[in-house]
Amino acid sequence: MLVSDPMEEEAPKLKKVAIADDSPAFLAAAANYVASLPGFTLAGTASNPPQTLALVEHSMPDVLLLDLGMGPKRGMELVQQVKATAGAPAVVGLSLFDTPEAAAAARRAGADELVGKESFISSLSAVLARLFPAAS
Repeated sequence: MLVSDPMEEEAPKLKKVAIADDSPAFLAAAANYVASLPGFTLAGTASNPPQTLALVEHSMPDVLLLDLGMGPKRGMELVQQVKATAGAPAVVGLSLFDTPEAAAAARRAGADELVGKESFISSLSAVLARLFPAAS
């Protein structure tokens, strides 16, 4: 009879978070913050659309934090491209403007949630808890 290690059974699987943003300062700060969140691990970062698609394909994150302002309209188009991939992650749009209009546009493009960059620290944990109730 095989006996499993109780510690093995209790260890929750960390949710993988990828971040795509064309601002090096924001990308670094967001990566540091995500790496500190219990239940989550940083899957990688990207600073342009081709890197973002490669990151999603290779790291298979559970969630992608995506700057919707990455190039003119490219962020919204990128949401659609990411959501069309096999095993697509949840997408949390990142925007300078956390308005009902921005949220509606992000949802139309396929984003699951929207977080304003000005409230990133205070909002991200709540958004991740809604997307992954068991991880929080």
